Amino acid sequence: TRDRHTLTFLHIFTITSASTATTEPSQREREKGGTDLTAALWYHCRPRRSFAKMHTFLTRANGVFAFSFSCLTSVTFLCFLSTQFNDLSCPDVAIKINNVRIHHVQQFPHLRHTDKSDFGNVTFGLEADLSCLFNWNTKELFLYVTAEYETPENEYNCITLWDLIMLREEANSLLDDTSDKIMSTNIHAKYPFFDDGNGLRGNKNVTLSLNWNVIPTAGVLPRIQSGKQTFGFPDNYW
Repeated sequence: TRDRHTLTFLHIFTITSASTATTEPSQREREKGGTDLTAALWYHCRPRRSFAKMHTFLTRANGVFAFSFSCLTSVTFLCFLSTQFNDLSCPDVAIKINNVRIHHVQQFPHLRHTDKSDFGNVTFGLEADLSCLFNWNTKELFLYVTAEYETPENEYNCITLWDLIMLREEANSLLDDTSDKIMSTNIHAKYPFFDDGNGLRGNKNVTLSLNWNVIPTAGVLPRIQSGKQTFGFPDNYW
């Protein structure tokens, strides 16, 4: 019987202590210094208050920037896909060789004791329909004519003779009004055609071709070559 009463008393004391711990101690209990059991239980078991903290300006700015950048990247990728599978080799290119001469001169005349090299003087005609390369994603075209040949000293030689940058805004002014073609019957080389030695004289396997790069607003930068024309240099210097 005594043990039963003792257990009942301990159970009532525990419930009373737990219920008192959830309420704030009175002013009299605070004045005692908070050393009693009720104040200690209230301190450890008091309800915690949570306050929602607002995001700072930098956090919000970072979120806006990340979302805008993701949207811009997605739109740019869609622009790239819209013209990625277009045929960029569609232009019909024709090159006609007009005049070929060869000279034996110094490549750098301001330097003394330099050997003479072969210098080729080539004029050609060019006809190309580039209208199919222009679309809403084409920013500009870079056209250039190259001469490729082989010599005993060098297995592969490539010289750029002429180039042209065609902007999308200038395409209508550069195209012929009647046939929509770039037509020129007599083009002189803009850059000197020097060989690194004497490999041009009598060389009958020189290939002239038109190359172009399509510079898009968004996308890759392809290099296309077309309109190959083979010619040879004379055996005697001019």
